[in-house]
Amino acid sequence: MIPSAARTMFLYLLIVYTTGTWLRPVSPLLITAKTEYNSFDLDEDLIRVVHPNGFVNIDWGLTLPEGAKGVNCTEGDYCLDFEVARVVVTQEEHCHKVSWVATNLTELKDCVIIDGHWYGGGEQDAHSWPLENVPHFETPFAIGHGWLQCLAEAYWVSSQGAAIRVEEGTPLFVSLPDHNLDLVADRLCLSAKHQAPFSSQEGDSLNLTYYVCTGNDVKEVHTRSYSKFFQNPSGMPDLRMLQDPIWSTWAEYHKDINETRVREFAANIKEYGFNYSQIEIDDNWETCYGDLTFDPAKFPDPKKMVDDLHSDNFRVTLWTHPFINDNCDSFHFADEKGYLIKNAAGLTEKTTWWNGKAGMVDFTNEEAVSWWSQRLETLRETLGVDSFKFDAGEASFLPKDYVLNAPRKFWPNIFTVRYAEAITKFGEMAEIKIGMGTQIYPNFMRLSDKDSIWEGDSLNGLRSIVPSTLNLGLVGYPFVLPDMIGGNAYHLLLPSPELFVRWVQANALLPGLQFSIVPWKLGDEVVQRSQEAIALHEKAMPLFLQLAQESIETGAPIARPTWWLCPELEACLTANQQFLLGDDVLVTPVVHKGATTLSVALPPGQWKRADTGDVHEGPSTIILEGITTESLVYFTREI
Repeated sequence: MIPSAARTMFLYLLIVYTTGTWLRPVSPLLITAKTEYNSFDLDEDLIRVVHPNGFVNIDWGLTLPEGAKGVNCTEGDYCLDFEVARVVVTQEEHCHKVSWVATNLTELKDCVIIDGHWYGGGEQDAHSWPLENVPHFETPFAIGHGWLQCLAEAYWVSSQGAAIRVEEGTPLFVSLPDHNLDLVADRLCLSAKHQAPFSSQEGDSLNLTYYVCTGNDVKEVHTRSYSKFFQNPSGMPDLRMLQDPIWSTWAEYHKDINETRVREFAANIKEYGFNYSQIEIDDNWETCYGDLTFDPAKFPDPKKMVDDLHSDNFRVTLWTHPFINDNCDSFHFADEKGYLIKNAAGLTEKTTWWNGKAGMVDFTNEEAVSWWSQRLETLRETLGVDSFKFDAGEASFLPKDYVLNAPRKFWPNIFTVRYAEAITKFGEMAEIKIGMGTQIYPNFMRLSDKDSIWEGDSLNGLRSIVPSTLNLGLVGYPFVLPDMIGGNAYHLLLPSPELFVRWVQANALLPGLQFSIVPWKLGDEVVQRSQEAIALHEKAMPLFLQLAQESIETGAPIARPTWWLCPELEACLTANQQFLLGDDVLVTPVVHKGATTLSVALPPGQWKRADTGDVHEGPSTIILEGITTESLVYFTREI
């Protein structure tokens, strides 16, 4: 008979050989539980949650003093008390709820070990798909802070059939460290600290609560878990915005706008035969930022301008924001009324944004929200403006010393949530760019500003569009408006004709189209390719409406990751520049400069290439030859 120690080592090496995964030596179990969904084990080093098709390992209690010993306690299903902190584990269906409370610690920290591939978390700068491809330093999980951009959800899923959800109200810090310096993150670290920008008072408990959930694969764990933590959209955005392009003045004119240019902009859109849902008058139409009054030197008769645009079937929207600059008449009124964010001393605390020094309307103050909303309604009533493009609202714009009218544990993100709530009252035409736990609202969610460049993994150009869209859809925001076609032309950097063509083609089968850089500036071919993309988008409207309804009923994304149809195949799990439009259309945009070939990961089934009629069998990875700027590549599933 083989000695037990040798037998253990043999089994260990066998697992390593067959799985390619080195396992830690197993410590004595402190907690063990088996359910119909999975098993949960907690030893001195790891939490292990195992199900028939996968697992998740978590380094736990990383801030406990060395040698700390847990004593059984009576809360939840399982409980260990370490004197300085206590952990309680409770089973909830296919999930285990892990709740830490510190009694004498300033930080609680657990790190999920990244096995397989991970997705989610919200919008990030240099967003990658899968998540581990871009490591990140620790940042507060607050909208706009660090590498988080305008939308964040503390929710992640993995190819091992695991999901992690951190409870709202946690003063959460997140990092994706790369310990072995191979440029791939190896941990998803969750830390709770009473540090800025979060707020606490003496005596407040420090908590870190998260759920570990499982399913047979990444799609199943997501569909099981999403409905547990989030709400589906209550409706869909405005139908004209879904079908026809939005035309914004921003990237074409930036701040140099006036009535003459708006009229010329509209006339050219019509002259070149482009469809439109509305014209969006962007930054610098006001006399003073936050006064919500047209500058008469630039717009001598805004009502007539709006009426004339309406007569040409343009709807008109205005760019707006939550700031009132301190040199504006409205600032002094709002300050006196107590409508602006205050500090702990009860005085208005100013902040700095990209257009100056300002007070921020306090969206946790119902009277302030009513005043702010009524001023916008007055613009609609007196000038006939149809709706608004709402900008900013990130918690990162709050001043360092701030007080909100909401439970302290939800600061600062509750500001963003309440701003989103106020916006959605303006109806389905309202365009929004911030969110957290606001999936229920039926509005277009605009991606953060894109640069007019190709790169995406390390920069914020064309190749960031698909990963960002997939991520927003995964965390519950299906109505993605992928910012302006061709980017924002910052520093007067216009896209090349090739880049613009690839951008409009990549947008053609996404839920919304938004132009600003005008195609006719870049040549006849750009105009032609843009018209083709718009026509394809319009042709796909019945499918968009069907998928929008599906999102309302089930929470499923409109633009779906390839793994939606092949959750166990590596090529599908790592495909980051293609997406499914529903389950029967695969969209594979060309996103590399000068490309003449295109690699495509096909899910199972027969897939017919739309522009050539060629049929390919999946699952497989194919290389398409002869790619040109005419190539707007997508496939329909035959079987």
